[in-house]
This record gives sequence, C-alpha cells and structure tokens, in this order.
Amino acid sequence: MSTLRALARAQAVAAGVAQPVATVRHLHLAQRPLVLVPLGMAGEAHAPLAALVGTAPDDARLLIVPQPRNRDQRFRFVTELAGIVLPWLDDFRGVAEAVAVDRGRDVRYRYSDAPQLWVPNPAGITFLRLLGRSTRFRRPDGDYPVHPAVPLLGRWLTFFAERAEQPGSSTLLAMTDALTLHWATGQSAVEDLHLPALLGWIDPPAGWTGAAAAARAEDPGVCPPAGPATDPEFDNAALARRWPPGRRPTTTRPRATRRTRSWWGCCAGSSRPPGS
Repeated sequence: MSTLRALARAQAVAAGVAQPVATVRHLHLAQRPLVLVPLGMAGEAHAPLAALVGTAPDDARLLIVPQPRNRDQRFRFVTELAGIVLPWLDDFRGVAEAVAVDRGRDVRYRYSDAPQLWVPNPAGITFLRLLGRSTRFRRPDGDYPVHPAVPLLGRWLTFFAERAEQPGSSTLLAMTDALTLHWATGQSAVEDLHLPALLGWIDPPAGWTGAAAAARAEDPGVCPPAGPATDPEFDNAALARRWPPGRRPTTTRPRATRRTRSWWGCCAGSSRPPGS
C-alpha cells in the first residue's frame, strides 16, 4: 500500500465515506456488458450451484443446479448458461473494420467492438477459469456426450480468464477490483473483496456512515455475499438430503469456520460513477 493510498484510507475513516483516489476513470466500460454472478459448491473446484446472468437488472436470469454433485445436472446448467452467453457474444460480430498490415501490402479485418464480462470479485474470475477448464475438452459424441455448446463455452471462458491476466485488459473484470482502483475505503483490502460492504462505503444510505453500511452489508441474512463460495454445512445439511438413499457421498467435508454464505448479493454499481 502506498503512502497516498494509506492517507486516503485514513481520510475515509474520518469522513465516514470512501474517498476518490482518481480524477478520471481508468477502465473501459462497455455499452452492454454481461454480468455473471456465480455460486459454487464448497469443497469442489468447479461445481456450479447457481448463477445470475444478464445484461440488465430487469433482464437477468437465475440458473440453478439442484444437485451439483450430479454431473448430468451440472452439464445441463452449463448448456443453459451457454444458451445465454454465446448469443450475446455473436452480437459483437456484426461490424468489422479493415486494418492495414505488412506495411500496407495486406489488409485484415477485425471486429470494431469487443464483449465485456463482469463478475463480483476476483474469486469469480477463478471460478470461471476452472469452469472453462472442466468443459472445454468435453466431447459432443462418444462416451458421456455433452451438448455441442458446452465445449464452446468452455473455450470462451478460458479466453476471458486469460485476458483477465493481461494488465489493462477490460474483457473480464471484477467489480471489486474496478471500484478499489478508483476509491479508498476505511476497511482492509481483504474486506474490500466483499462487494456489498465495498458499495456501503462508496455510497452509504442517507444518515449512515460507510462503516455502518458496510457492517450491515456483512450480515448474510440482510445482504448475502456475491459468492462464489458457500458454507460446507449448507452442502451437507441441504444438498445431501437430495441424494437417494444409499447414494450419498462418503467424503467427509470440514466444518465451516466462517459465517454462512447463503446466496449472492447484488452486483449493482454505485450511484456515483468511479472517479467522479
């Protein structure tokens, strides 16, 4: 942490609200990004439990896996997710532009716009990377076939995850990273990974301080976190009851040491734009 960032955090504590640390926005914001809020089962690297996906709050779809330990249900979930993501990607193939290469001796064409995918936090990027790795090599034929859209979506998720590792790339972004790039809060960097708490510091309700709004947002009963992890006790108590008798998994999962993370919080941004 730099000296100026530490000073801004101290000022945020004194003022009771997050302080801007940038005068301009340092990220490209697409006109129609896709927001994906994933939720995975605890103890499984890429077992999806649910996802909220859409391009607008009134156009979001909730996808649920009743039993994440069931592979058939998991791949049906990926197929449904592909039915949303792939058509959205195809919309960016409409307009292309010519670009001179090889000192003007040749011309290649590129699309004039690129898709932008948002997730709540860096853990969401990791989840999509693992989900892409587990689906991109699946086959639509042979033993245990899947829908042809499953491996295609897996390759796209791998592409997005690789772009997220490139500095300055705006293809796959984490909301918490984008906000902390422009704002300094009065809490720690680890606490800034909790999107509802971060938004509480940036834009607290009238009459509230950022600390009070963040403390309220940390209550999972009031504002569930934005995933992607759940509590293993939820897996054992709720999900295990869905298994038929005699088919329950025999693996023992460790007990949770943190508060229950029940579903996900809202991935909406602050009412004030970053850097304003």
